[in-house]
Amino acid sequence: MARIVFCFLFWINASLAAGQSPLHSQLALAQSLHNNLERISLIRSLETQINQSDDLDLQVDFMILLANSLDNTGKADEAQRILEEILPKTNNSPLLRTKIKHRLGKVLYNNHHYDASEVYLSNALDTFKKLGHFELHTRALSDLANLYHNTGRYYEGINLITHHFDEYESQLTPLLLASLYHSIARLLEQVDQIKLALMYKIKKFEIEAKLEVSESKKAGTLYAIAVSYSDIGNYEKSVQYFKLAYEIDKRSADLSYIGHSLAQLSYNTYKLGQLDTAKIYALQAIDAFTATKSQRNVAWAQHNLSLILTAQKKFEEALILQEQVVNVANKAKGDFHLKNKSLLHLSRIHFLLGHFQQAKRLANKTFKQAKIHDFRLTQIAAAKILADVYKQEHNYADAYLWQKQLTELEKHYAQTNLDKELAFVQNSLESLNKDILIKKSQLEHSNTQAELAKSQNHALVILLLFMLISVIFIVFYLRSLSNKKLLSQKNAYLDQIILQRNTLFSQIAHDISTPVTAAKLQLEAMQFNISPRDDNHLQRLDNKLGDIHRLINDLSGIALLEEAQFKISLKPQSIFEFSAQLETDLPLLITTHKYQYAFHNETSITTIDIDPVRIRQVISNLINNSIKYTHNPGHISLSIRVTQHALIFVIEDSAPTVSDQHLPHIFDHLYRVPNLATSNTAGHGIGLAIVKQVVTLHNGDIEAQQSAIGGIKVTLSLPIKTKG
Repeated sequence: MARIVFCFLFWINASLAAGQSPLHSQLALAQSLHNNLERISLIRSLETQINQSDDLDLQVDFMILLANSLDNTGKADEAQRILEEILPKTNNSPLLRTKIKHRLGKVLYNNHHYDASEVYLSNALDTFKKLGHFELHTRALSDLANLYHNTGRYYEGINLITHHFDEYESQLTPLLLASLYHSIARLLEQVDQIKLALMYKIKKFEIEAKLEVSESKKAGTLYAIAVSYSDIGNYEKSVQYFKLAYEIDKRSADLSYIGHSLAQLSYNTYKLGQLDTAKIYALQAIDAFTATKSQRNVAWAQHNLSLILTAQKKFEEALILQEQVVNVANKAKGDFHLKNKSLLHLSRIHFLLGHFQQAKRLANKTFKQAKIHDFRLTQIAAAKILADVYKQEHNYADAYLWQKQLTELEKHYAQTNLDKELAFVQNSLESLNKDILIKKSQLEHSNTQAELAKSQNHALVILLLFMLISVIFIVFYLRSLSNKKLLSQKNAYLDQIILQRNTLFSQIAHDISTPVTAAKLQLEAMQFNISPRDDNHLQRLDNKLGDIHRLINDLSGIALLEEAQFKISLKPQSIFEFSAQLETDLPLLITTHKYQYAFHNETSITTIDIDPVRIRQVISNLINNSIKYTHNPGHISLSIRVTQHALIFVIEDSAPTVSDQHLPHIFDHLYRVPNLATSNTAGHGIGLAIVKQVVTLHNGDIEAQQSAIGGIKVTLSLPIKTKG
């Protein structure tokens, strides 16, 4: 209160010196106050005197300032009422009437009545233009562009401001430019032109640094820069700037601004993993927005809280909260950004809770809406959820289709970002060209004013042109260098694939020629009676033919893996019968190694849905792999156990082992461990890849680790579905 009295005396003294009336001075004082509550208190003290005044201009300015202050403190209904009450008094003054309509449009916009707001703002825009009031015309245009932002009509807003720049650039004052830079930056962020948006924000910041702007404008600029840092993923920097904006907002007592800063702080601290702090900010944001009676902003703050609860694995609480957000979003006309974000997260929560049908329905709805409004990242996120849902439902055909669509969307998004980067470079060059042209024009003007400086001006123009050419050359050089690097990487990758394939076929050709030659020689020896046709020689011939058959099976395995045609046939299988069959069959595979078999049943579950043929193939491949590489005398063991949720096989062997560097890759397609002591052992990196494929199709897991007995320990887990 002491501050108000001091300012009041100062403005009275200044008004007397300037010849203004005390009421005009006091209204100017109220407008200069940053704290909305203090401003309302001072305005209310002037209300009786202003209503008794015959000065209609003063009454309109008073009502507009009062409505703005009330709107900022959550009293939108009262703000709208007083503006509508004074509107009939201005029928004979088009300018005053349009000022009130402009403010009505902003009040409706701030409270998310977008259709009605657009009518008032569009009317104000046209009328100010007809009346030739350029400043008010520009401010109405900036407000209309902000409305386009909140209703998802981003390109309409960008075009509106761009055309205004082109038509009136020379008439725009620094303050008007700052206002337009703020609006177009918000719009550009929504179409993923983050760097271009940041460029406009920096221009706005540079303008405000030269001017004496209010604290609220400083807070707005800090807030906008923080948003850009958040968009590029620099959350530490964004939190710093949002905190600065929040401290200024607290001094203004503007609950709407306070709520927005708190909501952004909650989201960015959530991104940093500071969940408890993020939760506190989110709850404070909800309280601030509740006080302003803004259901939409409350919904955004609740959406952030739902994200935090989900990260804390409190899925049921997050689900209840997110359903409230979706209900508000469905009632908000035109707010497609909130609708898509809220539906997407609700779908994700249902997926995490195992509600696959609800998750699928919501993700499909989100995908369709995002496609209509060209929300690329939302489409990608929805497609990923759908692919994951179908995988969980074992609907691999639809999962493959959505995964393919997801890949196409990500590829298109990456290409679009590249195009935007190039557009940003081009825009920067155009901006540089304009700056150079301005400087050139200034130099030419100086030439007409001072002939003595002509030579110096020519030299400066040449220098600037050289700089432009140098910049263009550098940009094109860097772009060419980047393209060459990408091409080189692509060629190196293709060369690696070709070399790997050629090495494989060369090895297989050599491996086939050896048993074929040996078999041919064996047959010729038997044919010419050099060797007897007894069981021993026939067995040798059969072994060579078996080697050829194995190599052909390897080639068939390659084809199945690369053409994605590997299929399984699931059917109920008794675990006891399956293990007994393994106990009978597998010892036949081992001749010179010690083999142990153990079966442990830890639950009452006795059946599992598997493809028994493929699983036997998996176990056989793993045992054969151990036989192939384990040194003699060696040790190989197989154990089977059943838990509540899985059937688990563990195969262990003795030395040699595989280094930790290569262990994660032994199930990769065509991968062979280099420099292994037994590297001359036959094999082409196919058997374990087939094992991995079969286990994946069973929705199971397989991992390899160091064995306690010196070799490798492979653990294979197949899920068991229990009936509820």
